[in-house]
Parts: sequence; C-alpha cells; structure tokens
Amino acid sequence: MRRTSAAVIGTVTSAALIFAAKLGADAVETPDTGQTASGDLAPAAEAPAPASKAPASRAPGGKAPARRIGLKDGVFKGAASVNQYGPIQVTIRVAGGKITALRATHATTPATTRQVNTRAIPVLRQEALSAQSAQVDTVSGATFTSGSFRTSLQSALAAARR
Repeated sequence: MRRTSAAVIGTVTSAALIFAAKLGADAVETPDTGQTASGDLAPAAEAPAPASKAPASRAPGGKAPARRIGLKDGVFKGAASVNQYGPIQVTIRVAGGKITALRATHATTPATTRQVNTRAIPVLRQEALSAQSAQVDTVSGATFTSGSFRTSLQSALAAARR
C-alpha cells in the first residue's frame, strides 16, 4: 500500500510540474529572426511603417517624415547560411535608407525542399519588408529555412550599415 501511494503521489507531482513548466514556457516571448525570401529585386510596394508609441511629428503638408533605419543605399548580399536542406542567401536593395526589395536564393532539390522553400520564402520576404529588419516570425513547417533566412538577412543588413 505504501508503494502504491508513493507512486501515485510521485506521478501526480511530476505531472503537475511538467504542466506548470509547459505553461510557463508558453508565456515567455522569444524573438524570432527570419531569413528567407524570394522574388526579384524590383522595387517592392511601400510597406506601412510600424506604429510608434510616441506621436509622430508631422512635416509641412501633414505627412510624417520617412522613417530611416540607418542603411546605405545600394544592393547588399548576405552571407549564405547553410542548413541541412541547403543554403539560403538573401540579397536586399536599399533606397532612401529602407529595404525596398529582397530576394533569396535557395535550394530547389529534392522536391520536398523545393516545396517548403517556395511556400515559406514569400512569407518571410513580405514579413522582412514590413518589419524592415531580420526580426520575422518562423514559418510553420520551415524552421530551418526561416533560421537560415534570418541569418543571411542579418548579414546583408550588417553590410548595408557599414
């Protein structure tokens, strides 16, 4: 009887600890850095600037001044980031201190890799253009592609800051 009671109490306690740890882990927000995008370097549509907590000062004419993120104008290629499914390399075009276009070269073989990359890269590309940074969410089912995309994009952004 003692063994049974001890086993039940131990099991319940372990389950409660695991449950509490799981809830605690989900409450912590972790930053993601995204890295994958495709498309040519044709100018992208203007992405809306993220909302600021401070009121934006208005220029004459009622328009807010363009937000600059400290990037030099030009085309910058990030270092290729290799994952187990192949390399991803991001190239960005900067105009007016903003990322205006982004292209990612990626592996297209085997077929599964091509399928994942062709689905994930456009999503990552749009998020990066909207965020104007490498802080983009990981695409579900494309964790390695997303990580490589973020790494290469961060490398391209570093080159644009020099």
